Amino acid sequence: MVFLKSALYLTLAAGLSACGSSTTNTDSTNDSGNGNPVTPPTGGLPAKPVVSVRPAAVSQQPFAEFRFASADAQSYTCKLNSEPEVVCSSPYLLYPLAAQQHTLQIRAVAADAKVSDAEVINWAISSIFADEHLNTVHPDLIATSVQPAPTNDNSWRGIFRINCDLSHSGYHDPIVYPGQKDAAHLHRFYGNTLLDENSDLLSLFTTGESSCQGNELNRSAYWVPALLAPSYDPVTSERLTDENGDPAWKIVPAVVGNDDEAHEIFYYSAGVDDLASIQPIPLGLKMIAGSAMGMPGMAQDTSIVRWHCQAWQSNDATNPRWSASIPECVAPDRLRMDIFFPSCWNGTDLDSADHKSHLAYPVNNGGPSGTVCPASHPVPIIRVSFHYAYGIKPEVYDPQSRSSRGWRFASDMYEVSTSTPGGMSLHGDWFNAWHPEALEAVLDGCIRQQLDCHDGNLANGYRLSGTRPGSQNEVPVVNKGLGY
Repeated sequence: MVFLKSALYLTLAAGLSACGSSTTNTDSTNDSGNGNPVTPPTGGLPAKPVVSVRPAAVSQQPFAEFRFASADAQSYTCKLNSEPEVVCSSPYLLYPLAAQQHTLQIRAVAADAKVSDAEVINWAISSIFADEHLNTVHPDLIATSVQPAPTNDNSWRGIFRINCDLSHSGYHDPIVYPGQKDAAHLHRFYGNTLLDENSDLLSLFTTGESSCQGNELNRSAYWVPALLAPSYDPVTSERLTDENGDPAWKIVPAVVGNDDEAHEIFYYSAGVDDLASIQPIPLGLKMIAGSAMGMPGMAQDTSIVRWHCQAWQSNDATNPRWSASIPECVAPDRLRMDIFFPSCWNGTDLDSADHKSHLAYPVNNGGPSGTVCPASHPVPIIRVSFHYAYGIKPEVYDPQSRSSRGWRFASDMYEVSTSTPGGMSLHGDWFNAWHPEALEAVLDGCIRQQLDCHDGNLANGYRLSGTRPGSQNEVPVVNKGLGY
């Protein structure tokens, strides 16, 4: 099995505030940087560090923050459990941490290289399902008596499904344009409610709530370009223009199962036949499926990204009727969208220059092993996929055909027409910040057991908590969604 290092040692800028119970205990003596006194050195050694922020005695957060100071320390060393001693500084954050008892030893190092005695902090991280450290389950878990059914033959090998509510919209993309405000086309974001252009693994994993089922157990970020429809006058059916005199566009909201807006479905499933070989997705993995560069003459592979009308009753087993562009689905039909992410990892990199090369899709060469990962990317991980439905309704459909004619994806960099329909730039982004124990439960309970787990059911007597809205702000559609 392939795992990331059990803890990432990270020195943070002053002023970081971790969330939840990980920073609830404080000492009366504060950092020397705040002007408060610290214990003077004795016996020729620097004073032991005074720890002003430390984790609670028991926590279900898979990280811990520490703040500390010593009178005349030039540097500090930290030792977590049996890991090697490392140079560290305050504030100090450890993540991800397993559910177990933990010990951190902090020492001050003086200018003459003398080292203080260790300040020792002991705390426990409890399982989200309760254990000997804490007898209550995580607040984002709900007991259930519903047992998922086995998957059907010639269908998903094992699958876990969740809903997400819309969090917010914007022209940022922390994978492709990190740190750059309004640099991307118009996106709709799901998951971590604090996601912006500056988001990174640390911020996603330790802060914010989620608009997806599981809330703080699933702080991952999911985003896709906005689907846009031409704006028409509801009375005259004439094409409307925006404040610049250009044709106006409006966002098409997604639906799932009924007409309640903004509930999209996200799947976690098996991409290879050997279910026992599948690993949890490494924390911090970034990935993109599909291409924003797709356009007429450059149709994308519909096994990766695809459109279809719900009335087609498309399925991979018996009716693989898919489209690389948006088909004209007629009311009261629905337009469906599927995005399948790669599920084979190179075992090393959490990202790559093109945000794709560190991952690959499984292959099937007709051998006895069935569908497997290629030798270049040998680690099978949980497969992520997005599945959206868009209602063909009067407020968004083409008034003449009562269809999705003229709809475009915000990333389409070509002129949409009846001969060149929109949506050929279909793609999606995903950034992993799941609580590791929760994602392991998805793999163990649903995928490896070949179950069809709906509504966040973990197949172990618990399901994830329900969806919650983010700000759900709607920003203006600028330049047909292509942005500023």
